[in-house]
Amino acid sequence: MLRVEGPVSLEGELSLGGAKNAALPVLVAAAAGSAPVSLRNVPVGLEDVKVEIEALRRVGCRVEIEGSEVTVAPPGDWTPEIPAEISGLIRTSLLFLGLFAGRCGRGKVSMPGGCRIGERKHDLHLEGLRSLGATVIEGEEGIEIEAAALTGADIHFYLPSTTATETVMIAACFAKGRTRIFNAHTPPVVEDTARCLNAMGADITVRSRVVEIEGRGELGGAEHTVIPGFDEAVTYLVVAAMTGGEVRVGDLPPDLVRTEIALLGEVGVEAVARGGDVRVDARGKRLRPFDLLTAPHPGIGSDMQPIFAALASRCEGESTITDSRFTERFRYVEELEKMGMDIDHSGNVAVVRHSPSLRGARVFALDLRCGAALVISALAARGVTEIENEYQVFRGYEDLVGKLGALGASIERTES
Repeated sequence: MLRVEGPVSLEGELSLGGAKNAALPVLVAAAAGSAPVSLRNVPVGLEDVKVEIEALRRVGCRVEIEGSEVTVAPPGDWTPEIPAEISGLIRTSLLFLGLFAGRCGRGKVSMPGGCRIGERKHDLHLEGLRSLGATVIEGEEGIEIEAAALTGADIHFYLPSTTATETVMIAACFAKGRTRIFNAHTPPVVEDTARCLNAMGADITVRSRVVEIEGRGELGGAEHTVIPGFDEAVTYLVVAAMTGGEVRVGDLPPDLVRTEIALLGEVGVEAVARGGDVRVDARGKRLRPFDLLTAPHPGIGSDMQPIFAALASRCEGESTITDSRFTERFRYVEELEKMGMDIDHSGNVAVVRHSPSLRGARVFALDLRCGAALVISALAARGVTEIENEYQVFRGYEDLVGKLGALGASIERTES
């Protein structure tokens, strides 16, 4: 359980670990080489990263960890299967389909897990791999793939998907000829995976919504540094706005959070990117309401909308949060209401009104970002908030207690 006492105005500086959603596909991509790949800035303390490292070891990879550096060496003898006790914990288990198709020619992945935010199809992964020539069979227990040979193809996604783009990209490195993915999702995490694969000898070009891969047939070893945790950074910047404080995040390329910085400026706080740092100063500021429509990169993704819904409760007036992808992500509304937040939703829209008197409560982290939104709200609420199922939060935030504590928060992880 997480125990948070508020209200508090957070102030200070912090540094970031690697981005979770970049590290996860990069770890799988690293296993595609014929020689070891050394990865720096890997957030090894995250629960999802721990699970994926265990998955790599299960398939036969040798994984060595020293601080935030992880070295992945390919197996001499593959065991191309991700069992249910592993796959059911993370959605990125789907990435192993691309790895198995390209590197092993066969494999099986049990049904994936991850945040329960509504229907999360994986048909784009399967159809993309089929377009490359793989045979994919989906059953109740999992997904089996066979790929004696892969051939490049033009693949058109009916909607942009980050993980599907990465799955097909990994497999296409081993296909004969050129593969083009149209309407791909091309946020910084996909670009980072492409940089890692290119360092290993791949030939990948990422443009806005288009990824082009020239098959190489074999990849080698490399070194790669995972990009900073920009989603983590946004959470801490919103914390500053939510609590009327000032937070500076170091070593954060502003291009990774440009849209979020712009929105925070519209809300009425001082949000400045300078010299590789990003600072939000909300001291003495009156926050203005806003309307947020989630969108693929460079828009604000569905993943972060619960964070901004929490912030909206501090804005004077009425704000709206519209999710263009996952309508069931709004399950967090009931948990925020327990803390006195004036928020309701219908369909894919939440309406948030100014809630000046949030109060501590016992709440439940339904998923990763729901948990983060509860932590943010608890810091602005009066009294003690107890957050159950806190495992969800630690799937995506490394040393959350230490970092928030260094900013002045009263937060601790206790036995339930």
